[in-house]
Amino acid sequence: MWANFGEISPLQQRFTQQPDHWTLTLYEHDGEILVNNRLIEYRAGNVGLIVPGTRVEFPRLAAGQRACQLTFGLVRRKETVIIPAIFDLGARTETVREDFQQSVDWLHRSIMRGLACAFNTLWLMAKPPGSMQKSDLVYEAEAIIMARLHERIDIEKLAAELGLSHSHMLRLFREAHNSTIQEFIRTKRTDIARQMITQTDESLKAIATKVGIPDLQAFNKIIRIATGLSPRALRQQAKTKTLH
Repeated sequence: MWANFGEISPLQQRFTQQPDHWTLTLYEHDGEILVNNRLIEYRAGNVGLIVPGTRVEFPRLAAGQRACQLTFGLVRRKETVIIPAIFDLGARTETVREDFQQSVDWLHRSIMRGLACAFNTLWLMAKPPGSMQKSDLVYEAEAIIMARLHERIDIEKLAAELGLSHSHMLRLFREAHNSTIQEFIRTKRTDIARQMITQTDESLKAIATKVGIPDLQAFNKIIRIATGLSPRALRQQAKTKTLH
């Protein structure tokens, strides 16, 4: 776990969340955030969750805009808990703000203090599946997919976890993305793989496994179709650009 309490860096204006990274953000300003191209408004005192693989952009980020962020890992479990992208803490805002601040102050001495704050806040945000709206259900489906991107994803079981029929799940997804769930998964795997190839030194085999395409031949083919380059050539191109 690590924490940041202060001005949001321009480097954070546009990014893709790395695998196994979850970020809770307590906003100290009003603004907008694009989550997988879905525009969501937030207010000072709202808290937001960014899940692995999410494309994030702050379209109107300005100097001096502050937030408190806790980034951490989660142990994968089978049960599903629904967490909205943005949540209004209401009367609990000050209590949670103090909790975040104490977590930052304590983090270099006790990671458990930060983890306790993260889990307490997540439980505050948690919603029963029956209360979800259509957009919430699609967002939760995306979050589950990203958490399991390294696995074989069974769409029928995913629908059952969200209390939906298979056909209803497919229909909601097509309405939201104008694509199938399978196309969404393939695009996510390609996007994250491309980012890890160009921005990390992890082995191609490890990256392929993390994005759920452990067959290197299939992995090479998918990356070549998406970028026009093999994974090795893509990495070399990124290194050459960096040197120049």
